[in-house]
Amino acid sequence: MKIKIPFIERSLEISFDDAGGKWATSGGSPIDAVVKAAGVTEEKALRLDAVYACVQLYARTMAAMPLILYKKTDKGKERAVNHYLYRLLHDEPNPNMTSYVFRQILEASLKTWGNGYAWIEFDEDWKIKHLWPLHPESVFPQRDLRTGELFYDVIFYNGRRCILRAYEMLHIPGLGFDGISGRSPIRQCAETMGLSLSIRKYGNKFFDNGARPSGVLEHPGALTEAAQERLKKSFDKRYSGIENAAKTMLLEEGMTYKQIGVPPEEAQFLESRKYSVTEIARIYSVPPHMIGDLDRATFSNIESQDINFAKHTIMPECVCWEQELRRKLLTTEENEAYEIEYLMDGLVRGDMPSRYQAYAIGKQWGFLSTNDVRAKENMNFVKDGDVLYTPLNMIASDQSAAYWQSRIDAQKQVQKGGESNE
Repeated sequence: MKIKIPFIERSLEISFDDAGGKWATSGGSPIDAVVKAAGVTEEKALRLDAVYACVQLYARTMAAMPLILYKKTDKGKERAVNHYLYRLLHDEPNPNMTSYVFRQILEASLKTWGNGYAWIEFDEDWKIKHLWPLHPESVFPQRDLRTGELFYDVIFYNGRRCILRAYEMLHIPGLGFDGISGRSPIRQCAETMGLSLSIRKYGNKFFDNGARPSGVLEHPGALTEAAQERLKKSFDKRYSGIENAAKTMLLEEGMTYKQIGVPPEEAQFLESRKYSVTEIARIYSVPPHMIGDLDRATFSNIESQDINFAKHTIMPECVCWEQELRRKLLTTEENEAYEIEYLMDGLVRGDMPSRYQAYAIGKQWGFLSTNDVRAKENMNFVKDGDVLYTPLNMIASDQSAAYWQSRIDAQKQVQKGGESNE
C-alpha cells in the first residue's frame, strides 16, 4: 500500500506480506466501501465547519484541563511535584511542545481518525524520557497470531519503518470492536459526512452564480454551434458570479433573456445545512450551542447542557486517558503509590451564587475548611484557615443512647434540687 509520510511531502510503498501471515491487522471493514462511494476522508471532513468545531472543542477542552500526577498518602493524596513524570505530563512531554499542544494533537487525532498515538521514548536506564505524538495514518496496530501480543508498525517522519512493542506506545483508542484500534467517526458516519460535503458544494455553486440558476437566451435566428459556444462563454464571463450581480445586460441582434425561477426545494438548502450541523453534533455528542448553533439554546438551558457535556462526554474521555496513562507510564510498584488524574473542577463549576452556597454547606457540615474553599477559588491561604467546624446539633448514632440518658439524669437532678429548696 502507498502511504504519505507525515510532515514531509513524500510517500512510501509498504507491504505487510513479508510478515508471512504472522500478523492480524485492523482493517478491511465493510465501511470502506461506503467511504469510497461517498468520497469522504478525514481531511475532507475537517473542511466542514461543524466537524472542525467539534474536533477543536474536544481537543481544546482535554488540553486545557490540568493533568496531575498525585502521590497517595495516609491523609489522602498530594501533588507529586518531585516525580519526573509530573513535569512530563503537566508541562512538557518533549522538547518541541507543551503539554497543551501534545494533548491537543492526540485528542484531535482521536476524534478524527479514531485513535491517538504517542511514542514512549526511554533512556538507557529504561526511564521514560519523552512522549512524541504520531500521525494516525503512519501507525498500524497488529496482533501476533501465535502469542496474541500487540505490536505497532510505525512509519516515522523521516520514512524509517519500526516495530514498537505495546509498552513503547501510548494508545488512546476510540470506539472499537476488535481490541486493537478504534474506529474513525468520520468513516463510521461517511454517509452523513458525504451529504454535508455535497450540500456545501451545492451552496458554493449556487452562490457562484449570484444565487440565481441559469437563464435562457433567445435569439430570433439560427446560430451555429461555434456561435452558440462563443455566446455562452461571453455571457458567463460578463454576468455570471456574485461580483457581476446586478450588472446591466447588453443584448444584441434581437436577443432576449428569460430567467428560470428558483424552485422552493432548491432554495432551502440552508435549512439542510442547519440539519447537517445538528447531525454532526449528535455524532460527536456535543450540544449544538457549543459549536455555534444557537437556534434552540436559551439562557436557562445552556448552563445545564454545559454541565451535562462535562459529565457525560468529557468525563468518560478523561477516564480513557487516565487509565492508559497509568497503565503505560507507571510501573506496578508506582501504581500502588501514585495515580494520574485530570482536574475537572474548573469545567464543572457552576455560577458564583451556586458555588458559594455549596461552600457554605461544606463549611457548615465540617468537610471543607476556609483554605479548602480559597484553594478552589484560586486564592491564597490565610492563617488558621485549616480549621474544620463541627455542627453541635448532631451526634454519632452509637453515642445517642448515652447522651439522652445523661440529659434525663441531669433533668432529674434539676427537679430534685428545686424540690429541696421548697
